[in-house]
Amino acid sequence: MLRQYPYPADLTAAKKEYILELITSSSRRGLSYAESKYQLLRQAAEQARSSAMQLSAFSISISIFASNLIHIDSEIARLNMEIDKLSATIPAVGLLKTIPGIGENLAPIIAAEIGDIKRFKNAKQLKAYCGIDPSVRQSGNFTGTKNRLTKRGSPYIRRALYIAATVAIRKNPNGSCINSVLHDYYQGKITSKPKKQALGAIMNKLFLQY
Repeated sequence: MLRQYPYPADLTAAKKEYILELITSSSRRGLSYAESKYQLLRQAAEQARSSAMQLSAFSISISIFASNLIHIDSEIARLNMEIDKLSATIPAVGLLKTIPGIGENLAPIIAAEIGDIKRFKNAKQLKAYCGIDPSVRQSGNFTGTKNRLTKRGSPYIRRALYIAATVAIRKNPNGSCINSVLHDYYQGKITSKPKKQALGAIMNKLFLQY
């Protein structure tokens, strides 16, 4: 839209039906969403016109930025296609996808970051590499109870596990659990632990399922 209508006057002069169709197809949302966005765009364009923001430099910059974003999106889509092709040949990716909460996007990231699992002597080493092992705050005879994840190792796999954990404890729109075992485990944990610590425990549980 910005590439086609870089000037505020271009947007206000465009047919409303075409703008609504463009918003609906791009956002994959309903007509009511498109209508509300159109009104906001129209209002912003009219305010820009009254502020004399009609400089050609703005128009050129907006067109360039919009074209660059479209190009980047197409390149990301091409890379994702290549990742999907490669992932289909890796058994570990298929295994990870069977775990509720880990889907098409997260499974390749986790498998790629772990690599050959045989390079880790035991589960403790792998957990340390993922940075999901809890740190123990200790000084003299004092041992802290509010321990956090060490956050060492790969930040990419840790982020992937975090996203997977947040998905695993959710419920579907129909009320069913995405992962009933982890959902119940999380609900039990938050009765005595902070939510962040409980989520860290879910990350460990996901790791053990793998």
